[in-house]
Amino acid sequence: MVVPTFRIRRHPDVRGLDLSPLSRRSLLGLGAGAAVLSALPAWAQTAPAAPAAAIDIKAATAEIVYGDPKAKVTVVEYASLACSHCADFEINMLPTFKKEFIDPGEVKLVFRDFPMNAPGLRAHMLMRCAGGAKGLALKTAIMKSQHSWLNQDYLKHLSQIARLSGMSQEQFDACTSNKQLEDFLIKSQYTASQEKQINSTPTFIVDDNYVVMGAKLDELTEAVQKAGAKRKAS
Repeated sequence: MVVPTFRIRRHPDVRGLDLSPLSRRSLLGLGAGAAVLSALPAWAQTAPAAPAAAIDIKAATAEIVYGDPKAKVTVVEYASLACSHCADFEINMLPTFKKEFIDPGEVKLVFRDFPMNAPGLRAHMLMRCAGGAKGLALKTAIMKSQHSWLNQDYLKHLSQIARLSGMSQEQFDACTSNKQLEDFLIKSQYTASQEKQINSTPTFIVDDNYVVMGAKLDELTEAVQKAGAKRKAS
């Protein structure tokens, strides 16, 4: 089946930051073979493993869903917390989309992590460690403050944002050094790029049928309506 695709817009995730290749040791930790070692993108370095009890891995790796799980239309968003276009959608478009389609129960939005560099990876780890409503609030806070933490001192600045959300320095350190969570995110990104051909963010897949690339609320609205979602009257 031919998948209808809206306008494609590609963009760099972050300029001027370390995008060095994933270490071989990190990939071997995922059980990756030679093909994966040569194909995976490259920005995460293996961190010292945190104690197993430091975070709840099951909760931290649970699916992130906005809205009614039984909604008639499913939108899967692939995004990076270090992506400016993703932040544009999160801050300026998601509230409207949520009001018109998610809150009325017409659409559920599934968030899929697609970190594309080391700063983004650690930001995603923080969001997932916070979890639940606090994690979603931290996600928005991280995106709103990209200008303040997307630099070579990103860990220092992310720790300050985390503390404002109630996370201690010990919790921050345990989270950002947790090997299981790091591997989960790296593997998720690789799987999406290989199986869904995701190569830019944000990318939205509507009911496995319509693909919207870029922060385009009008195109996303058109796609969910074609899939059967009804827009809530203003």
